[in-house]
Amino acid sequence: MIWIAWRFQRSVVVALAFLALVLIGVILITGIVQHHDLVQYMAAPCRGHQVRTPRRGDLCGELAVKLDNIHAFNNIIRVAGYIVAPLVGALLGLLAVASEVDNRTVRLAWTQSISRTRWFVAKAGVGAVLVTMILVPTAIVLSWWSGTIGDRDLFARETYGIAGWDLVAYGLFMFALTLLLGAVIRRVGWALAASVLLFLLAAFSLPSQVRSHLVTPTVKWSEPYVVTNGDFTGSAAPYPYNAWLLVQGVVPRSITGIPTYREVSATYPRVGSCIVKLPTKTESEYVKAELECYKKFHVENVAVYIADDQFWTLQFREGLLCLAAGVIMAGGALLIIRRIEP
Repeated sequence: MIWIAWRFQRSVVVALAFLALVLIGVILITGIVQHHDLVQYMAAPCRGHQVRTPRRGDLCGELAVKLDNIHAFNNIIRVAGYIVAPLVGALLGLLAVASEVDNRTVRLAWTQSISRTRWFVAKAGVGAVLVTMILVPTAIVLSWWSGTIGDRDLFARETYGIAGWDLVAYGLFMFALTLLLGAVIRRVGWALAASVLLFLLAAFSLPSQVRSHLVTPTVKWSEPYVVTNGDFTGSAAPYPYNAWLLVQGVVPRSITGIPTYREVSATYPRVGSCIVKLPTKTESEYVKAELECYKKFHVENVAVYIADDQFWTLQFREGLLCLAAGVIMAGGALLIIRRIEP
């Protein structure tokens, strides 16, 4: 049964594997070239800047032009990285269930000695293994590329989904979703359309509604200014440069729990109106007015963020969430398959 399941989708698997290899090749070539040029550009004599008066043989100018040209591929790679996982999962999920139910080829298998459960386990199992085999090397290369090229902002929406192992989890999630909808709708075209719509809904909802709650964020309080020998200086950056900033603003210091932007929005107008009413003609007067208003309302600056050392923990938990949802959907597809009239 496993051999039959493989033979049925062999040509599609070969095409998807070839597509993944092409993507991996493009990523490796552009990534290595861009990293090499970037290292040269940031080192002496350029140090990340072009000379003011370009001349023949200007190494810094040539490197800057090369980086600009190859940088145009970065957005294409990001888009391709986000497309490859649901594409692989959807096509193999359709072949596993929807295609056979739609074409009624399942009747031959179900009327033989093979049970529906064994048939489904073989089809879904082979499909899940193939999805994993195609996406694992793609995810490894994309993770290297995301951490090496560009601003390395791994928490950004356009980077997070292709910067770790969640790419594989997204593909398996889409595979299970297509299994379920294929068993429910039993039409290839409609099952694909519904799967894409629901996957996009989950992809847009997960970052804003779920992701930030998967780990405990860091809450850092700080005064607006630091007094040193009678002089006022701005306080240090309240959060690391490469952290994922969730909330930043002014809130009451007595607040319990993790501050939210709703509390920042409620506090800032009161502090701002207080500062406006005080003398602020000079910088020193403005600093004193701000400190006085902070003291009056018992507020402080706060930054709520997820540090970069939480990245893999966040990836792991989000991936497990997607896999758990996939297992539930695959179980639902099996229950529906067992009830379909032969």
